[in-house]
Amino acid sequence: MTHHVRAERTIPVEAAELWQTVSKMTGMEDWYPDLISESSVTDPDGTEPGRVCIMQDGGVLKERVILRDPGTRTFTYAIDEHGMPAKNVVGTIRIDDLSNGNSFVSWSANLVLEPDSAGQFGPMVQGMYEAGLASLEVFHSK
Repeated sequence: MTHHVRAERTIPVEAAELWQTVSKMTGMEDWYPDLISESSVTDPDGTEPGRVCIMQDGGVLKERVILRDPGTRTFTYAIDEHGMPAKNVVGTIRIDDLSNGNSFVSWSANLVLEPDSAGQFGPMVQGMYEAGLASLEVFHSK
């Protein structure tokens, strides 16, 4: 069954500055160090750019970039390899300019979960996204 999770946060930082951090693909360990210990990019200028993230627990995420649009400040990716009880994971981070130096940031995902894990795993992913947005704000307040 497909589930949708979403976290949202207003961050008192210019949208262009946040987009610079999120869109560069590398350095996720800098702005979300509680989850990611290192990241690297595969085929950055090719037709299928990707990112490999090593999580703090040693798990590996292999992501494929679907969309990186500076006009709408939207970054969409598929997680093709992971150790999670989910399938067809597609995540999106979007940054909207609220003016006056504020941005509205949403981080969402659609993922297929088995019924026995949906009640636990869906909220866990949402919590990870909420923590990630809080960490992004802290990173930009330094």
